[in-house]
Amino acid sequence: MESQHCQSGVLPTRGPLPRILLVGAVIFHLTMLVSWRLGFLNPFFFDATVTHGARGWDFFALYQAGHNFLQGDSVYQSDGDKIDVVVPRYTPFRYLPVSAYTVGVALNLLSPLNAFRLWVACTEGLLLLCVYLTWRLVPDRDHFARLAAMWLCFTPFYLELYLGQFSMVQAALLFTMMFVYLRRSRPGTAFDALWIGSVLWKQNTGLFVPLMLRLHRFRALICLGILVALTAIPYFVLFPAGIAAFMSNFRAAAITYQLGNLGWLQLIFEVLTVLAPGWSPERIVLIQRVFILLCIALSLALTFLDRKPDVVVHLGLWMTTYFLVFHQIWEHHYVMLLPVLVILYARTHSRLILALSALIAFFTPFFFLGWSRPVAAGLMLPWTPVRPTWAGLLYHASKPLPTLILYGYLVQRIVRQVRVAKSSQ
Repeated sequence: MESQHCQSGVLPTRGPLPRILLVGAVIFHLTMLVSWRLGFLNPFFFDATVTHGARGWDFFALYQAGHNFLQGDSVYQSDGDKIDVVVPRYTPFRYLPVSAYTVGVALNLLSPLNAFRLWVACTEGLLLLCVYLTWRLVPDRDHFARLAAMWLCFTPFYLELYLGQFSMVQAALLFTMMFVYLRRSRPGTAFDALWIGSVLWKQNTGLFVPLMLRLHRFRALICLGILVALTAIPYFVLFPAGIAAFMSNFRAAAITYQLGNLGWLQLIFEVLTVLAPGWSPERIVLIQRVFILLCIALSLALTFLDRKPDVVVHLGLWMTTYFLVFHQIWEHHYVMLLPVLVILYARTHSRLILALSALIAFFTPFFFLGWSRPVAAGLMLPWTPVRPTWAGLLYHASKPLPTLILYGYLVQRIVRQVRVAKSSQ
């Protein structure tokens, strides 16, 4: 069983290099933490430059939503609705309401800035928890050093801290799901609870529903349905206007220039506007939706054709699918892909996975193309085509392209498993 291979962790070569790599990763990670306060790494990131220093922006959406709830207002109301804005920077809340009237309300026990600092500390703690679980999973110290370096030296995590985002919570839930499964070689109550919590938190793991059906986790599916109904339906009955705000998450197209959007649908938009500048927006949207349907259909087929599914691989398949089909993928979202990369490398020692992880972990070309200069940043705001064209395509492909290759790797792995199962009959 491959989970046993993961725990054996025997590497073909040993030496000081993995531990030197880990020391370098720790130093880089500490550099990111210091820069969170001082800002010297900001020029490497769109969200920390073109948005004019919106530190804590996403976190304050959750904090303000909690405040709205305490004031009797909808958690989805914006500052244009004449609400009592208590945060330094405002952006609308758009997740299921349960996180606003639980975590958001609890955060209101502190001032906005102190709550933000606490949130950043918790985010860092979750990353270190994942490192600890990796150590528990992989007893070989050299192999663990490589895996820990993957966790610690991942530049999208800087934006996770900078914006006070929520992706690390989701990443930790996903990684713990994988950890629990590998330790027990089967899904159980903890596995189900972690999945349900992830869907309530950030919804994108709702894509795991086909896999849960395939695994016959019917109790988990029923519990999720009941919890969503109990925590969301009464709220939307009281504040029906919030439904439209929440449903805006599920637009199935990227239809305008967005320098910060690093998803596959945005890359399709960028490529088509270069190759076919005369095409109508409707035609571009149609192509994007065909691509979405093909990705989801392929993932569905693989999920139900695999008679002995490797749960960890299928979790990785569906999480990677999210990056291919969602209309807005920001750089910090790639933190949610890190558990997939770490687990795959832990189990396979694949150089391809290590290379893909390095590509996704490294800075985008944003700084190296000179876009971090104030004048350049001003010219690219709000949403305009990038010149020269090749630079825009290089930037927008920097993370989606390795992600597509990762998806292809997972597809190939499952197809091989399906063929082996058929040949053994």
